[in-house]
Amino acid sequence: MKKKVLLFLAATSLAFMTSSCAVVGGVIYDGHTNPHSVTSNTISKNAKVGTSSFTNILGLVCIGDGGINAAAKTAGITKISHVDQKNLNVLGIFSKVETVVYGE
Repeated sequence: MKKKVLLFLAATSLAFMTSSCAVVGGVIYDGHTNPHSVTSNTISKNAKVGTSSFTNILGLVCIGDGGINAAAKTAGITKISHVDQKNLNVLGIFSKVETVVYGE
């Protein structure tokens, strides 16, 4: 019986880890940047970069405005070229998401 339970748990864990809905990132620490959206607007040499972010603590408190519009406003961007999103998560205790907008 014990072997069957362990086999079931191992198979279930493997299924979750290899499924398409598995979480990408580290369990203890996760810090990555991924592209969020792209438009047909191109970047010139005078490109501006705006950022906005929000912070989550213990999944209980979330503070900030991490939206694209808020990031564009910080740099006075009216034509958005592309958007990146930087993610930081430490043990699920502290997480921060920063939106980075590029444009003119």
